[in-house]
Amino acid sequence: MTYEKISGKVFYHGSAVKGIRTLLPFSKSHNTIKKPVVYLTPNETLALFYIWDRPYKFVTFEENEKGTVVYTEWYENQFSDLMKGLSGSIYECADDPRIYATHITGVYNSDEPVNVCKETVIGDVFEEIQKRIADGHVILRTYGSLRVEEKEKIVKSDMVRAIHMQRLLTPGKTEADISYAAFVKERFPLSWSIAEKMSDEEIREMKDEWRRSLKQ
Repeated sequence: MTYEKISGKVFYHGSAVKGIRTLLPFSKSHNTIKKPVVYLTPNETLALFYIWDRPYKFVTFEENEKGTVVYTEWYENQFSDLMKGLSGSIYECADDPRIYATHITGVYNSDEPVNVCKETVIGDVFEEIQKRIADGHVILRTYGSLRVEEKEKIVKSDMVRAIHMQRLLTPGKTEADISYAAFVKERFPLSWSIAEKMSDEEIREMKDEWRRSLKQ
């Protein structure tokens, strides 16, 4: 459905909720961004991956320098495990001075509500993404195709840092916190074990190293 004409740059937002007319700032307690924001992207394909019906979000995809979405599985059959059965809508929004870039390529935020100009309903997200894989707009890196070094980095570094950054060892009492912690503990038992054994100093050094890497 189109609500108003769009001119100039367009931003997209994916959601499992249909019929939205205004996107409101929203955040989950497990996000590293603590304030409520609207997530947007100028890449319509990337917005597909934000159609999500779980109380938590597990993001292992990014936009490369060519604007292609690269989805990397962090465990066996992750893509089908998380994306099958999803439906929702992609919302188009006109450019707005309140929309600003983040440190993540292709991801923008707004601290204020954003009006929707057009809604496109996606009946089967998994099927739609498979079409984008076929036409080259998405690269799927299956877990089985990853090098041993990549798998070790995921398990012993990336996931361990995520556990501490999102405080999953001592989750809050919300459904999102509890279910996300349970998901990570089940899918990444070795990462969980490593995270539990780290000292406070090791955790600080790990977080500081990650923050420094963002500034490079």
